Amino acid sequence: MTQASKTLTRRQTLAGAAALLAAPSFLRASSGGLDRLVMQAPRSGPGILLAHAEARGLLAPLAKEVDLSVWTTPDDMRAGFVSGKVPLTVMASQGAASLYNKGLDMQIVSVLTDGHCGLIARGIKDCSVADLRGRKVAVPSINGFTGHMFRLALRYYGIAEDEVEILAAATKMEGAQLLLAGRAEVALVPEPVASAALMKGKAQGQDLYRGEQMRDVMGKITGIEASLPQASLVARKGFVDAYPEVIPALQKALAEATVSLNADPAAAAADAAPFLERNAKLLEMAIPYANLNAQSAKEARHKLKALYMALLEADPKIIGGRMPDAGLYGL
Repeated sequence: MTQASKTLTRRQTLAGAAALLAAPSFLRASSGGLDRLVMQAPRSGPGILLAHAEARGLLAPLAKEVDLSVWTTPDDMRAGFVSGKVPLTVMASQGAASLYNKGLDMQIVSVLTDGHCGLIARGIKDCSVADLRGRKVAVPSINGFTGHMFRLALRYYGIAEDEVEILAAATKMEGAQLLLAGRAEVALVPEPVASAALMKGKAQGQDLYRGEQMRDVMGKITGIEASLPQASLVARKGFVDAYPEVIPALQKALAEATVSLNADPAAAAADAAPFLERNAKLLEMAIPYANLNAQSAKEARHKLKALYMALLEADPKIIGGRMPDAGLYGL
């Protein structure tokens, strides 16, 4: 079975996942809630949170069956969400603004992390973006959120892009591998990939260190707080309107799961490991740096607007040329 078709359900069945995902039955509500709640998450921190919430039964009151699957590429994620087959998915907050500004009828439900991306450096303790002049830096998703954040960070520190040798990586894991192979001196990667690189580097005797976190850079850029509202749970507006009771209940469940996860990372990691197909010890190591903190869109609106303003000033095309209006922000 491929990772893309791997799901968690309350019946703990994997068979027929693709058919379940395609079926329109998530739009049929019963008297006790939805027949099926369909969601997708990445293999990063938000995926840990959603898997933990499912494993602890916190999503059980919302539907007879919860179909939670992993998306492996942004293109796959957008295909399911834009088509309406997956009414709820986790995506980069910048991507949410871009799709909304392009006319997709959708809302941000919850911001799931205050930033889970940072520098990993070889032989440089407390490496800052200010230290990157003349260095080889691996950056995955150079035209996506990680790349945009890296350019914002360089801009803040007054470093021109041509003063850094940027090694564009196709995936987050490839970014870490470039560092581990010695081709890069520094990598900008999210959790749990950052923790995986540190764990593997330690086993190989490499002197790798965590460096500056992008949430801290964003705090310097905005002057608000050390927060990078990096990933959001978003919903199709038709789903929100059809089942208005589901979104508040879901936000409450995720907030409860966040408290539980941060209080006992080991237990949360054990819950999420089978779903994400990652080592539980690795996930436990990553959780404190994933900054998982489910906030409703309205609670996190000031952080999102600060991020969008910074992106607009850097390159208006990143989020569709304008600030999203109030309709983007849900509960």
